[in-house]
Parts: sequence; C-alpha cells; structure tokens
Amino acid sequence: MTAAASRPAGSSAMATRSPGSRDKGPVRVDVDVRPVTAESWDDFARLFEAKGSPHYCWCTPFRVRGNSDLTSVEKKDVTRRLLRAATPIGVLAYVDGEPVGWCSIAPRESYVRLERSRTMPRVTPPETPTWTVLCFFVVRSRRGQGITGALLDGAVRYARQRGARVVEGYPFDSAGVSSTHRGHSSAFAAAGFHQDGKRWFRELARGQSQP
Repeated sequence: MTAAASRPAGSSAMATRSPGSRDKGPVRVDVDVRPVTAESWDDFARLFEAKGSPHYCWCTPFRVRGNSDLTSVEKKDVTRRLLRAATPIGVLAYVDGEPVGWCSIAPRESYVRLERSRTMPRVTPPETPTWTVLCFFVVRSRRGQGITGALLDGAVRYARQRGARVVEGYPFDSAGVSSTHRGHSSAFAAAGFHQDGKRWFRELARGQSQP
C-alpha cells in the first residue's frame, strides 16, 4: 500500500496502484477523503451495507462494552448515536462521488475498550490529545489502488484539524494478529509513522501544514 499525495481531509488527491498489487497496469484514481458526520450518514451506511462490507460490526467492537451481545441493527444505532453526539468516528474515501473506503480514527478515549487494554496500552500522557486508527475497509473493486494510503493521509489531516498531537495505530503484521483490517505497517511507514514495538505513531507538531 502506498500513501497518496498530501492533502487536507475533504479535498481530492491522486492515489496510485500499490507496487505489490497482483493487478496489472498503472491505475490512477482521484480520491476524496472526508470526515464522517451526521450529514454524511447515508454514505457511511451505504458503504457498510454493501456486499462484502463489515455490516456485522459497524466498527463498534472497541467503542461500546458488551458489543458481542448486540445485534447488527443495534450496532448500527450505536454508531449513528455517536455521530449525532458529534463524536468523531473516522473518514470515508470517495471515488467519482461514491464511498469506496473507510478508516476508523477517533480520540483514543472514545474507544472505551482501550481504557484497560493490555495489548494496546496508552503510551502518551492523558493530557496529550491522542487519536487512534483501528480499522480500514476498502471495497474489493478498489483494492490495490492506493485507497488505504489515501485514507490514512486523510485521517491524519482530520485528526490534526481536530487538535490531535499524536496519531497511533497497531498494524496487524507488527501486532502479530490476523485481523488485516488493522492495516499493514507499510502503509503507516509511508505516511510518516514510526514504530514502537507493536505500536506505530506520528507526532503532529502545532502549525504543521503537511499530513
């Protein structure tokens, strides 16, 4: 996965096919990455309800306790209530106006199950605004086209705009887990993150203009 060119969340950039993709030939797509809001709920729901999407979880496992006891409909409602409360949940990638990818990024404290996590313990001081990336999803027809990198760049920009000082993630290959939705370390490295054991992080200095 390769990172897309730098741009603010909500603006367009070109993404290119990953060098490791099994697809043949160059591909360049115009990707627009935008924060998910109550106003863009329909786009988020359309992506998650599409065939092959993570409609079974609605990206709630770390956001609510007792998640495994909830139905898919209840999980969907949890996510919608977070948006109505103006709680950040992530960003969407659009190609030709259609949502094609998702990245879960939010203030670390909004992931309630991270509070006592032993595998992803908090490293930054409580007073340091820290945002965490926990999930990526790209529709099958757009995989291998740099969408993940574009999502991560947009997610970093969104976090910075909302006051984050540190963005962190736990790529599946570094964390030693099989959950590939966490993203690969190569995407984080390309986006300027640094490795600290299982955790990858990027510090965002005040006044930075580049993601």
